[in-house]
Amino acid sequence: PNPAVLGYIPVPLDSSYSDVRLEVEGKVPSYLNGTLYRGAPGHWPDGWWLDGLITLNAFRFSQGSVSYSMQWSKDEAYNRTVAGTAPNPPAPMGPVPGAIPHPANSSWPTGVAFRQVQGQILGSTGVSNANSFHAANLQPLEMPFVYSDDLGAPFLAPTHEQTIDGHVVHHLVTGMQKGSGGVPSYVVYTIKPGSRTRDVVAKIEHPKESSPFEGYPSFQHMPLLTSEYYVMLEAPCYYPETVTSVGEVDWKGWRSNPLAGGHVRLVSRATGESIVYPLKSTVFAIHHINAFHDGNNLIIDTIQTFPWFVPCAEAFKGLDMDSYVGNWKKIGSGLAMSKLVRLTLPLDRPGATVAAQPLSNVTGMEFPTISYDKLNGKPYRYAWGCWMSSSKAPYYDALLKLDVQTGASKSWKVDGHYPGEPIFVPNLEGKSEDDGVVMTNVLDTIKNQTYLVLLDGQTMQQIGRAGPTPHVIPHGFHGRYDDRKLNAAAETPAAVWV
Repeated sequence: PNPAVLGYIPVPLDSSYSDVRLEVEGKVPSYLNGTLYRGAPGHWPDGWWLDGLITLNAFRFSQGSVSYSMQWSKDEAYNRTVAGTAPNPPAPMGPVPGAIPHPANSSWPTGVAFRQVQGQILGSTGVSNANSFHAANLQPLEMPFVYSDDLGAPFLAPTHEQTIDGHVVHHLVTGMQKGSGGVPSYVVYTIKPGSRTRDVVAKIEHPKESSPFEGYPSFQHMPLLTSEYYVMLEAPCYYPETVTSVGEVDWKGWRSNPLAGGHVRLVSRATGESIVYPLKSTVFAIHHINAFHDGNNLIIDTIQTFPWFVPCAEAFKGLDMDSYVGNWKKIGSGLAMSKLVRLTLPLDRPGATVAAQPLSNVTGMEFPTISYDKLNGKPYRYAWGCWMSSSKAPYYDALLKLDVQTGASKSWKVDGHYPGEPIFVPNLEGKSEDDGVVMTNVLDTIKNQTYLVLLDGQTMQQIGRAGPTPHVIPHGFHGRYDDRKLNAAAETPAAVWV
């Protein structure tokens, strides 16, 4: 049997919890007075892991205590599942040229990642329609969140945006599905602090570099950002043309082009112009670590999810629940293959071919995070992530701290425990980059429960824990720590983002 199967057991659809006080062991640092938000799938109507209905989980810190709340994301897919009704069929065409053929106000299961716009916390997924929820009780506010511009909705889009100096930068993908109309394009936009208007930076039609024959924009789960550039790592991986029900993806319909190479596209935030750097070998990455300027170079640190010769169209076919639960040895072996790589782009030689270089000899690291609020888009030294301590593990069974300057690493592991994505919260009075706390929820398969662990960011030693939570939190996705005091100190509307 799968040793980590506890993380795939459905959560009752009528479950909810509000401010449940958790038992605290050890130390909760006094500077923790915010909330950790975590998204996790808890029900899988169509049998695909990434299509799961989302539970919104919140760990709230206050003067040494920790309380827990949970609500379902009450989106269109959740509501129809609870009601037992059939999904609404796609529309004949998108509400605006290039959009997904569904009504503009459709709400997807969101909470795969989190962002903040105009003071509201938004859960996101791989479409442009994000849902906002109440920071305290997790109840829905806007389903979906409505922007004050005329770009329209819904579009395909990366799950993650990027925030720097209070500006949110993101892109839409248009014209990729039957009936969507429009031109296959990227639309890069920025949202100024305090605004909900998406100001277009660039519209890139038929990006031939990512697909020489059709000019398709590539699939990207996550971009990167610096003070000057929006950074897009383009692999020859393309969205399905199938229009599915809201909350579902045609995971068998993804497209790959083995004749198209990989590229890095830098989009100038000032002019919207692109600089494209071909890669010697394609690097397909789901999650990146960071990008920053180093003299005349722009550095990209990322995680190569699988080897360059594996097409995403084949890899994505293994994302069904039957594979995760039953074929866990193959899944674990695949997760352990990821590699940490660095791309160095010479800004004084636009268009030069770039080869990926090893960042460390560590393999099997994923869900990387940094001291995001302080160092996103800037030189940094440390990253934290989930880690496959062995290719025989069924899922990420450890946490890892990586020194990107030396390649050295430290880890935290307890047998039978499966941690989620680690979130680093800095000590505002600390003097070093890694002075702070690493926190995440952990699935304990020995006691069949979930708890929150707090680690020293420097030593990776446990300093405290809180729990158990009133129900088991399944294997999840991303999180965000929000603290208004931290926000004010950083002089940005955003908090700690991943």
